[in-house]
This record gives sequence, C-alpha cells and structure tokens, in this order.
Amino acid sequence: MDRRAGSDYSSGQATVEFAMLIPILLLVIAAAFQIALSLNCYLVVSSSSREGARIGAETGDVAEAKRAALKASGGLPGEKANVEVDFPEGHSKGNPIRVTVSHDMPILIPGLSSLLPQVRFKKSTIMALERNCE
Repeated sequence: MDRRAGSDYSSGQATVEFAMLIPILLLVIAAAFQIALSLNCYLVVSSSSREGARIGAETGDVAEAKRAALKASGGLPGEKANVEVDFPEGHSKGNPIRVTVSHDMPILIPGLSSLLPQVRFKKSTIMALERNCE
C-alpha cells in the first residue's frame, strides 16, 4: 500500500511541476516567434528597398519606385511600410537614386508593448540611374 501511495504522490508532483513550467515554456515559444518575426521584417524591408531602387534606377520614376517597394513589402505585419524616394545629385544618367523603406514591427505578446521599446527597421538602397529623367 505504501508503494502505491508513493507513486500517486510522484504523479501529482510531476503534474504540479509541469503546470508551473507551462508559462515559462509559452514565454520562450513566444520569444522565438518574436525573433523570427523580427528577422522576417528585416529581410522584407531590405528586399523592398532594393526592389524599389532597382525599378527607380530603370525608370527614373518616383511613383513607380514607391509602388514597387510597397508591393515588395506587402508581407509585413501591421501597418504598411513607409517609402521615401529621392535623387541626391539630380536626375541625370549615372546619378544615384535612393529608396528608403521603414517599418515599425508589432509586438506579438499583448501588454509587452508598454514595456519594450518600439522596434523600427529602416533600410536605404542607392543605385545609379540608367537613363536621364526629368
């Protein structure tokens, strides 16, 4: 009879220990998802600035460059990305076009946004214009 009582105690103890461990495991899983989301946001922002600069270098058109960057950043969570296009040295062939994409990454765990700082990814890509444009 003592053995059976001991095994019931061990079974109950394991259940209580597991119940105490669940919140920590969930936090670790949520942190892993947040890190994965961060990496994804960084890669999408970098890719969309590169795509906008490529189209802008080919066409010399600000609207086309913005449209291409926004289309490439369509997979970002939360708000749409902010896209800025400028010509630092003018619109002549060979001069640079700069496309800057920025995005505020959302926090997955509700309530943590007040504790954690807002993460903003910002990437600029510069390419040379392939033709004169005005």
